[in-house]
Amino acid sequence: MVILVMAVVFGAGAAFLAGWTALDTAFGRTPVQRRLALLRRFSVRVSGERVPPLRRLLTVAGRRLEAVPVLARLAARDEATLDRLGGATRPAEWLAVRFAAMGLAAAVASALFPWQFALLAGLPGGYAVTGAVLRTRIRRREQRFGDDLPGALTLMTSSLRAGFTLHQSLEAAVRDDDGPVAAEFRRALAETRIGGSFEDALDRVGERMRSPETVWLVMALRLQREVGGSLVDVMQTTADTMRERAHLKRHVRALSGEGRLSAWVLGSMPPLTALGIHLVQPGYLRPLWTTPQGLMLLAIAAAGMTAGVFWLRAVVRVEV
Repeated sequence: MVILVMAVVFGAGAAFLAGWTALDTAFGRTPVQRRLALLRRFSVRVSGERVPPLRRLLTVAGRRLEAVPVLARLAARDEATLDRLGGATRPAEWLAVRFAAMGLAAAVASALFPWQFALLAGLPGGYAVTGAVLRTRIRRREQRFGDDLPGALTLMTSSLRAGFTLHQSLEAAVRDDDGPVAAEFRRALAETRIGGSFEDALDRVGERMRSPETVWLVMALRLQREVGGSLVDVMQTTADTMRERAHLKRHVRALSGEGRLSAWVLGSMPPLTALGIHLVQPGYLRPLWTTPQGLMLLAIAAAGMTAGVFWLRAVVRVEV
């Protein structure tokens, strides 16, 4: 039985890699991925730092995957997404994490359910869960960026009043900070030092962080450069607008908290109830995945749950 499970796992992995190779051959890398690969060649690595064992293991696994051309191209698909997270994890390392999550999810599912269902649900489930975790981390980073941006602009405004230039005030605002605002602004300054435009660099920051506030800041800076006026007043007005917008977002999020909690509870009750019944009385739910009628009921339930999740998300999501 174990040999059969391993054979099916390796067969599914080979089929997945074959299909991905065909897609990669047909479409290739995007311009953003080629640009990031070119910029990574000029990155500076600091030696002498103590690296945790898990991090060393992840680095070794990433290098092994990068040695395989097909896996390297597969990993490059997530390069632009990982860049939105700050670039701390290389694409090959993230692919190693995804493979480990797929194997772990299949192993856990095989301990609870038949191996056919475990493979069909565990491998895609592990891949999907890692993608959901990555998107959650990106959303949290973007939210923290939006929360910290008004404070950084206030510091820049104070530096401008003290007689600093725009670049000097930006450097002073992010010098002693390690948050996403400081990291992205330091990257914008680095792009400016190698010959790029400061407004274009900030515009790329806004696109990367999905921040409309940064886009407004770039528009205000460009208008001030073309029309003239007080840069301090422009920065102060922009910071005040961002702070009021952030306050309104938090207020709306607090008002919609009950609906979001209800969505989580209603969405998690059916699978958790089914898991509890299966653990207490394993044979009770077996007809659901061993008979055609049960599989049809599972498909209908999954479709209804999916529709309900999207409906609840549309109800509790308020754009500000």
